[in-house]
Amino acid sequence: MYAVPLDEIIAKVSQGLRASKDLTWGEAKAVMKGVVEGRVTPFQVGALAVGLRIKVESVTELAAFASAARDYLSATPFPDDIGLLDVPTYARERTIRSMLVPAAIIAVACDVPVLMHGCESRGSSWNTGSTLRALGVQADGNMAVASDMVRKTGFGYLDIALFHPPMSRYLDFAEKLGSTSFFHPVACLLNPGRAKRHLIGMSSGQYFDKLGETLRMLGCDHGLVVQGQDGEPELSMIRLLRTFEVNASMSRPYAMRPADFALLSGTARDFAIESVQAEAADIERLLQNEVTGIRTDGAVLNAATMLYLGGKAATIQEGIPVAREALRSGAAQEAFVKIRDVELSVDNNAR
Repeated sequence: MYAVPLDEIIAKVSQGLRASKDLTWGEAKAVMKGVVEGRVTPFQVGALAVGLRIKVESVTELAAFASAARDYLSATPFPDDIGLLDVPTYARERTIRSMLVPAAIIAVACDVPVLMHGCESRGSSWNTGSTLRALGVQADGNMAVASDMVRKTGFGYLDIALFHPPMSRYLDFAEKLGSTSFFHPVACLLNPGRAKRHLIGMSSGQYFDKLGETLRMLGCDHGLVVQGQDGEPELSMIRLLRTFEVNASMSRPYAMRPADFALLSGTARDFAIESVQAEAADIERLLQNEVTGIRTDGAVLNAATMLYLGGKAATIQEGIPVAREALRSGAAQEAFVKIRDVELSVDNNAR
């Protein structure tokens, strides 16, 4: 255990904009372990979150927080040789329909295994888990269930409340604080499948600018950070999009728009949510290749991004026709049926 008392570490970042100092890797890990283990009071957690928000977290702090939080994950049963793509989806409330779920299924049809993880919103039913449940897909499984699904179908989903209860509670706590805090980026960096490839969304510019280098520090082979709508890791069909790409040899920020891929832009109205059931029905039609236009283009563009990160396309542009062919050929629909109807070999109560 780190020798310096936790209250002294917290005080180091709670002295205001000019007097606060960055934590070392050891200090940041120690305080995060104290938070996860409940050895820090709610008042101290609030002081830590507000102090870091004012000071602005360093890349080292974010990486150390994530590293410490990962230490409390159960031993992962996910195979380490399948090129798993990690896709966190922690938007508390989506305002537009998501292209991530159909994109992930298209990517799976093209041999890119995907593990999504996210949280349930206390005030809204619009989240990835609710969409998956409306599609009839398992979205309430533990690590063993998600691993079994990935092995059998190439797709899995985990709710943070089931795979990391302390972080789930602190996400709720941070929401009550009413401001963005380090808990959200740390949740996005939990990586329960121990993947080396990542597609991460972050709406806050403060964290967006640091997450790419944080991924590199944590050992990412290839990652893309997206300043997506509602904080989701989704390439927008509505507006100019900031991204930050990292791999073992480089890191680079750049902007993208649909026109860069010969696709038309749309408006928020094109992606309006009527109900989670209507969204699920629309996704099913899309996967059956019965939907044309901008929503299909959005799913294809995001699937192409997953193919690029998964090593199945040399560029996002080259991934677009591959994703379209998965829809045209029926491979995406076959992948969806396999995911929906999979027979699991493990008990959801197993640990």
